[in-house]
Amino acid sequence: MEWGSGNVPQLSNEMQLIIMNKVKRGELSIDDALNQARQDRELLRKQKSTDQVQEPDQSLYNFSVHKHGRYRWQKRVIQFDFNSKLLCSIEKGIVKRQLSFSIVKSCDDGAGSRFSISFKEHHDYELEATSVEDKHKMMELVNKIIYDNIYSAHEEGSVETAQPSTPPPSVREGVLLLHRGGLASFRWVRYQVQLLPGQLVMVPLKRRSTAEGEMSPTVATVIHLSDGNTTVQKTHSPETFSLTTNKNEYHFRIPPPEAENLSISVKSERDEWIQAIDKLCKDWKRKSHKDHTGGHKTGLPNQSIAEEEDDNDLDQETASKKLNNDAMLPPTPSPPPSPQSPPPAFVPPPPLPKIPPPPPLLPIKARTLTRQNLTRPFHWDIIGPDKISKSFWGQIGNKTIEIDTSRLYEQFAVKKTENTHGPLESIHTQNIMLNQKVAHNFSIFLKSFPVSPGELKDRLFIVKEVDGGLSDEHITALRRYVPTIDDVEMYKSHKGPVSELHVVDQYMMEMCNIPYLSVQLDLLLTLRELPVSMKDLQPLINQKIRMCQQLYDSRLFVSVLAFLLAIGNYLNENAGKEKAKGIRLSSLTKTVDLRGKDRDFTLLHALVEQILALQPSLVFFTDELAEFETDPGASIKGLTAEVDVLKNELQKVVQYRKASKKRKLGDAYPNFLKDLKFVIEKYQSDLSLLTKACEEMKKLYSVILVKFGEPADLDSQELFGVICQFIHDFKRAHAETV
Repeated sequence: MEWGSGNVPQLSNEMQLIIMNKVKRGELSIDDALNQARQDRELLRKQKSTDQVQEPDQSLYNFSVHKHGRYRWQKRVIQFDFNSKLLCSIEKGIVKRQLSFSIVKSCDDGAGSRFSISFKEHHDYELEATSVEDKHKMMELVNKIIYDNIYSAHEEGSVETAQPSTPPPSVREGVLLLHRGGLASFRWVRYQVQLLPGQLVMVPLKRRSTAEGEMSPTVATVIHLSDGNTTVQKTHSPETFSLTTNKNEYHFRIPPPEAENLSISVKSERDEWIQAIDKLCKDWKRKSHKDHTGGHKTGLPNQSIAEEEDDNDLDQETASKKLNNDAMLPPTPSPPPSPQSPPPAFVPPPPLPKIPPPPPLLPIKARTLTRQNLTRPFHWDIIGPDKISKSFWGQIGNKTIEIDTSRLYEQFAVKKTENTHGPLESIHTQNIMLNQKVAHNFSIFLKSFPVSPGELKDRLFIVKEVDGGLSDEHITALRRYVPTIDDVEMYKSHKGPVSELHVVDQYMMEMCNIPYLSVQLDLLLTLRELPVSMKDLQPLINQKIRMCQQLYDSRLFVSVLAFLLAIGNYLNENAGKEKAKGIRLSSLTKTVDLRGKDRDFTLLHALVEQILALQPSLVFFTDELAEFETDPGASIKGLTAEVDVLKNELQKVVQYRKASKKRKLGDAYPNFLKDLKFVIEKYQSDLSLLTKACEEMKKLYSVILVKFGEPADLDSQELFGVICQFIHDFKRAHAETV
């Protein structure tokens, strides 16, 4: 299966054809062909291995999470893009939000697989990872981002960062006891603590065993001081102090002095820690305040479309219209209403002016204009000369497009008075052991949970809900009450009959006795979500494939672009600007911004007029791009991230099955492993087809970018959105013209 090929490269179609043709011509036997294929694959593997050595650092990370918003948990893909330095929130292939790394402030740990990310001038992200391992990896990446924000040297006006040549100096180091616990238990744990200028890094001194007897991984806890909101204060005891962040409160205690250091005062040691931390907290608070009150800021603007109510909820069409309106000419006194915005309800809308038909076509001559008779320029985005030759623009470079310049001059000529009196055109763009609050929420859940404590373990080893397995909602809820290592130790130390415990504690006790509980719940949730995700993604990927094919095959659209290039070059040449050989497709949305002598007549109306007069068949280019009539929706970047996450999730399931065989889980639950094998094989087959479609989509889109001379990193969400908007505007202008 393709999913299992791992790092083994596949032969290209060209390499396969070469070998097959040699077999047909009798130059190679079947066995020789197989050997040749193996040799070619080994060569590719070595080349890939060399490439990996040259480029060891991965730059793109995708994770499946549940994000809290609108009082519920919503499934998302969180992408860390270290090339563009963007943190992206993706839902069903749509990039809902892009946040610059430079505004990441802090990262706070939470219970189980939950954690949060705080940003400057943006609400926090409350996230729940699909596993504790994924949470630790994401927190590690966020910590790296914050570390770079603090210690990297920023060049003036640049968002690029460079790794510091030497590590930052440590302000203070030592051993502290941290008050840690889980849902029910609390204890003091020894940590090696290092205070740096921007963060407090804590590493546990002792590795502890999990409920299954395995050693837990050593994971550093990082408390960020750089967000400007962290505070430190004394507590009632002379050897303790607390540190408060946006989300958590950490309680520390100075350990008793060792025998050889009995002269050290515990209280003075505590005060020195407090003074050192407090000084850094105040420094960062002043710096943070300065940033919010006019201090120099660096970073990319945060880009988004509608994500949630608390994310400045604007739909994509509204945002697009806003950008167009912002780019209009500066207002003159008492301007007429814009055709994009409806007039007030109490004023009847004025009738649309009738645009006179174009004059009879005469032999077209280049009009000689004086300095007093200039046209207004069209501010388009020009394609660089390095991309022209490979694009279709290079093919039409020698073709002459005839246009009616007299009509263009009539509408877009610049009068002498415009330069002296009018503004210049511009564009802007009972006793319960569990924590009381947790116990309350857990007891509410248990009222609708039709499984007794003694039945829970067996239910966890049933794959399908129809066979008696847990529902998706039950699995999701139980994951939030998984006991920690400390909880397991506390509950297992309980003496007395379990039946005498409160039902909440009975469930917790049972959960503490289930090996690999967290892993099992993660597995079940993955098995439920994988088929749903694949079913959702397939039509979205197919839509992008159709859009790419239609765009590549459309000859009429290319001719429309050629017309627009000729019109724009006429205006710009007579406005004292150079001619262009090709333009970016982003220029299409600007055709509604340049207005003629009649305020209701735009450059897009002029384009429609020219096409109707000279090549009327071109108006049907919209029929060739029928797929663009709908909302462009998901992006190819987002869909690729979604598929990448599915591959990783399925690989976790495969690894789980291998580990289960080693644990001889089949002896106790043979049907479970049998059903798991069947599900894996089906998901592998479905995901293989989805992956092939995804690769085809990416390949077609890369061809599109080359054909139209667009940047290789341009996301389809932006490009296809421009084309969709242009088709909408073109149809409206055509209706108003005829």
